[in-house]
Amino acid sequence: MVERMELVKLEGEWTEYFDASRVGVDPEELPGRADPFVAGVPVCERSSRGGIRVHLEGARVLAEEVEEIRVYVREKSAILFTYGRDVLPQGVVEVLGPEEPRLVAVMFRNELGEHCVGVGWLRFTRDGRPMVDNVIDRGWYLRRGG
Repeated sequence: MVERMELVKLEGEWTEYFDASRVGVDPEELPGRADPFVAGVPVCERSSRGGIRVHLEGARVLAEEVEEIRVYVREKSAILFTYGRDVLPQGVVEVLGPEEPRLVAVMFRNELGEHCVGVGWLRFTRDGRPMVDNVIDRGWYLRRGG
């Protein structure tokens, strides 16, 4: 089960949710215009129209605890994924959880452990082979200039 998260809600054009359990910041003590990352690790955000975007770190935290959202990929596929590419069927090693279209954490395994390289949309080819469309990846932060 996922550890208890202390969610901090910050509102603007998007409503953002941060996990403050690892930061030790009391939300009541945040100044009015504080950098939102002072509040904690970004988990997700919701638009004024109700759309939800999962942040990469939110997916990583969830993937540590919830195996059913993991899809494991080959090393080359993980590298290409961090450059914004999709994972083709030959790059998928293992799909955990139900084999149906859904949001997943894209994982890579090596001798150093397991690594979440991004969030993707699991879908299937006409012949039933899994592939993952890139939603957000670790390289996105560098490509956007942040």
